Amino acid sequence: METLQNKTEIFETSQPTAPLSLRILTLVVVITIIYFAKMILLPILVAAFIALFASPMVRSLEDFRIPKPLASLLLEAALIIGVIYIFSLLFEPAMRWLEAAPLIGDRLADGIRQVSASFGVARNSAAGDASSAIEQAMDSTMVSLASMFAQTTVLLIVQGFAVIIMIYFFLVYGDDLMRNIVKAQQTFSDKKLTVIMFQVIRDDVSMYILWVSLINVALGICTAVALSLAGVQDAFLWGALATILNYAPYVGPLVLIGILTAVGFAEHESLLGIAKAPAIFFVLNLIEGQFVTPTVLGRRFNINPLLVVLWMFIWGWLWGVGGMLLAIPLLMCIKLALHHLRLIGNWVEIFNGCTHEEANPNCKKLGFLAKFTKARTETDSTS
Repeated sequence: METLQNKTEIFETSQPTAPLSLRILTLVVVITIIYFAKMILLPILVAAFIALFASPMVRSLEDFRIPKPLASLLLEAALIIGVIYIFSLLFEPAMRWLEAAPLIGDRLADGIRQVSASFGVARNSAAGDASSAIEQAMDSTMVSLASMFAQTTVLLIVQGFAVIIMIYFFLVYGDDLMRNIVKAQQTFSDKKLTVIMFQVIRDDVSMYILWVSLINVALGICTAVALSLAGVQDAFLWGALATILNYAPYVGPLVLIGILTAVGFAEHESLLGIAKAPAIFFVLNLIEGQFVTPTVLGRRFNINPLLVVLWMFIWGWLWGVGGMLLAIPLLMCIKLALHHLRLIGNWVEIFNGCTHEEANPNCKKLGFLAKFTKARTETDSTS
């Protein structure tokens, strides 16, 4: 009897090994599928998030007794016309700056030579190597951008048409699909969980995307106005880039600061003139990130910055720039679904970012724990 009980205990302790390995294998398979199916999944996700962004406006049009198909068609037509108009305004200045990229590389190289000259002749060889490396990097960047544009133009056009078609069907038939999925559930508890999940995705995530989009557009407008008042050329182009790149927090603004620094090298000789444009955007982005976004979205949509950066780099590795721009809406969907469905219990707290102790009670507990640990350590060291 004891031998049988010991064998049972050994079997129970060794049993979780198989499910863990199966989970790891499933994760590897899912990541592989996501990586190789990006040409299909990326347009679907883009269309889904744009539909979530537009769904509150469609519901508002329905309140005026406009049928959903007509409301969806009108809203999508307005979005397409707006995008085409903005693209037509940005195309010429963007191509002009792309053509000026080698000149900017030369100016950067000259700046490095001038700075290195003040440090003596001994460092001139290293400065020459650095300047030549910058010139080669700018030339190779131009070649790679031109080849990438030539190779992906047809693919982007096809994916763009696919996104336009899927947005319309998401807006018109998305709610019907959700209701059919709820009806297909077996038990009442499953139906309830499915309804909660769909309500979270439809209401909370759509409002999050809508508010983030409004904040990013406001940041782009403020950036364009401020840079225009400061005398920076093509301020509207940099404002549009600020709007797009701010969908990738931390990483996107850093990229734009680097671009504006290169623009400063192309337009000015003095250090103050070079730093003017990136400094203006840095201040505006700091105000947006530290005050506007936390005030508008609140603690409910707060995510740990470390998880944000890691998540963006993972999706950037999987899907490139498109993955980085979609990473945060995906992470927000996962966080809200896990929070409302209670799938992982208190482990959902790992998503939260403790930025203000007054706003987050858990941060108060962590702060008290840190103070208690420090006091206990000091007491043990003195004793």
